[in-house]
Amino acid sequence: MKKLTMLLGAMLAMSYLDAAIADDHHHNFAKDVDAFHAVLAPVWHARPGPERLPNACAKVDELGRLASDIRSTDATKLVASIGAMKTACQSKGDVDGAFHDIHEAFHHLIG
Repeated sequence: MKKLTMLLGAMLAMSYLDAAIADDHHHNFAKDVDAFHAVLAPVWHARPGPERLPNACAKVDELGRLASDIRSTDATKLVASIGAMKTACQSKGDVDGAFHDIHEAFHHLIG
């Protein structure tokens, strides 16, 4: 019983630490870039599974609008990658690859 209590305590401590680290996920982005990141991050960092890509497709128009609203830096590649994802979502193409390209374009943008 003592081992079980210790194991449960350790698991609880680890979950608290994970939550603390997640809450400390801050950036110094420009306001327009931060608005885009606020929509992209929860979908990108979601647990892989059957809902992740449909959820990404559901956000593609909002991501496109937010990327088009970015004025603090050149978001041309980001906007293009979102257009490619929208096409992939509509045609049931390589949504996973297109979503990866958005993430890469975002990292290039904030580079």
